[in-house]
Amino acid sequence: MTKLFVICGHGAGDPGACANGYQEAERVRALGKRIKELGGNNVMLGDVNRNYYADNGISSLTISKDYQIVELHMDSAAATARGAHVIIKGGLNPDKYDTALAKFVSGMFPGRSVTISKRGDLANPARAYAKGYGYRLIECGFISNAEDVKVFNGGIDKLAKGILECFGIKETKPVLSKPQIKPTAAKPKPTTPKKQTVTLPKTAKEWRVYKTNIAPIIGNECGKLKPSKFGGLTYEILAKPQKDVVTIQTQDYGKVNIYVGKGTGAIIK
Repeated sequence: MTKLFVICGHGAGDPGACANGYQEAERVRALGKRIKELGGNNVMLGDVNRNYYADNGISSLTISKDYQIVELHMDSAAATARGAHVIIKGGLNPDKYDTALAKFVSGMFPGRSVTISKRGDLANPARAYAKGYGYRLIECGFISNAEDVKVFNGGIDKLAKGILECFGIKETKPVLSKPQIKPTAAKPKPTTPKKQTVTLPKTAKEWRVYKTNIAPIIGNECGKLKPSKFGGLTYEILAKPQKDVVTIQTQDYGKVNIYVGKGTGAIIK
């Protein structure tokens, strides 16, 4: 059976394209992890903490030749540009996997007249060819297009399953074991301290977020929340690492720090 090696584009400090409140590197990693979860042992997920383009990771791969490589990306252009496509090495003809992928992703993200592109100016297709690996890069729609982003976010499972099916890999069903119930002695219910929340007002168009291991100063931000778009945003405060800085868990950027000092309009309760 064909197996899949998944590379998530960018990363290791490179966010890729950024638009509509999202980062390309984060979104394709969410997709890559779902492909691995659904594909089980038939899928190997490349190290999500590295940038396989910048560090020439394909050239040092030692996987067996029954693996096919898929590199995940999202495109960026004018806000009206739409559609997905598959990129292969220039000079090669698309194989059955390329053809199936192009048909599937262009159906989910319509908009391109050419759904398989041959490129001679990209390093990773050439690196994979030199190693003898089957390789293709998928641009999963445009992160700069609001509709493509909506389809991607709402259909990650559909996208992951479709990619697997193009390689003949069926979804792995988890084996559930019967839980063993053991009698336990009654314990007094512990008291938990009251949790605090922080509300970012709906009047704020943007709110910078910072990685927890980086000083929360302008220029170090890893992204921006958009409170006004959602009528304000409220988060549970996980920690207070320093004065006027709190740690929160976000959907798009994970665990981050934000500045909530006097004058920002942030409300802590």
